[in-house]
Amino acid sequence: MSESNKNIYVLDKEKKDTAGAIRKMAAIFAADVVGYSKLMASNEKLTLFRLKETRKVTDKIIQELNGRIFSTAGDSIMAEFASPVDAMEAAISIQKEVSTKAKEIQDNITIEFRIGINLGDIMTQDNNLYGDNVNIAARLEAIAPVGEITVSEKVYLEVEDKVDITFKYQGEKKLKNISKKIKVYTSQITTDKKKSVKFQKKPYIITAVIALFMVLGGVFYFLNNKSSNDIEYTDNSKSVLESFRTDQESLPNNNNVASNTVFVALMEFQNQSKILTGQEIENISKLFSEQLFEEEKISIVKTPQGSENLNPPEVMLIATESNASFVVNGIISDENNSSFLNLKIYEAKRGSLIINQKISITENNGNLIDFTSNFKKDILKK
Repeated sequence: MSESNKNIYVLDKEKKDTAGAIRKMAAIFAADVVGYSKLMASNEKLTLFRLKETRKVTDKIIQELNGRIFSTAGDSIMAEFASPVDAMEAAISIQKEVSTKAKEIQDNITIEFRIGINLGDIMTQDNNLYGDNVNIAARLEAIAPVGEITVSEKVYLEVEDKVDITFKYQGEKKLKNISKKIKVYTSQITTDKKKSVKFQKKPYIITAVIALFMVLGGVFYFLNNKSSNDIEYTDNSKSVLESFRTDQESLPNNNNVASNTVFVALMEFQNQSKILTGQEIENISKLFSEQLFEEEKISIVKTPQGSENLNPPEVMLIATESNASFVVNGIISDENNSSFLNLKIYEAKRGSLIINQKISITENNGNLIDFTSNFKKDILKK
């Protein structure tokens, strides 16, 4: 936070005594991205992309819980709620959603929030809110731990037994530019998660054993069915695909959804084969494209050839420029006098690799056609 806190508002002295300023009670929600300046300095374009995607989540949650965003300055969010319980529920949902998404990121550009909430009498004028109680919310946000929520005692007394998290009393705090000390409480979201894992230790052990057997079974199946047409998804693909489908349903303003089309960025396949000719390589790429494009809800965006392994920022950059939901990269190589397409498919929003599969290239390419058919069904959930 800078010396001139961007969340602090001072009522215009010329309007102070006019009828335009109205007093009311409200719960004030203040959120700010942790280390935003460093993130921008590190990778401006990716930071803005991540912030934009995160704001889709935060704004939706605030709206669903009857909140009103009255100011957004760069990386900050200021909102008002008629109910402190609604404000707290919004804060909890945002911290949990943002934390979950941050764990899926494989680079250092992660969006995390500090949140502060205060309850009290405020003044409203020209759709903005003013007064000490607004300023207190901003100051509480500034001292909140990363991923947590810091609230005044007035908020704590209202929500203590009405939300599913615990709080720790931090004592009376002298907040910057606030005349009186404020009794402060901080959420224990991270601590609650640790307790939950410890309490449910046995069920987790059982689940882990079952998962181990499933993995071993999957390895055995793979070793004995290398030419299978079933799609081999990576470990995190299920949750990623579910999130993709949820986003399609919940974000009607998304360009892909508005046109009822899923865009797929298809990179030019790399040729490392000494068996196949350049024309045959081109035909394989064309076949893959045609098999996807024949589905009216899928549109192909051709992109130049890329590296063998794309990192998340590269995937998201390609996706941003092509407005794609998936990025496809392939290498054609030889093994034991046979040719294979080593296909990698990335979900664009997080840059996550969801499919890494070797497909046998034959005279009629039936394996590739079957694979493409299954992929269409999965992403469109048919």
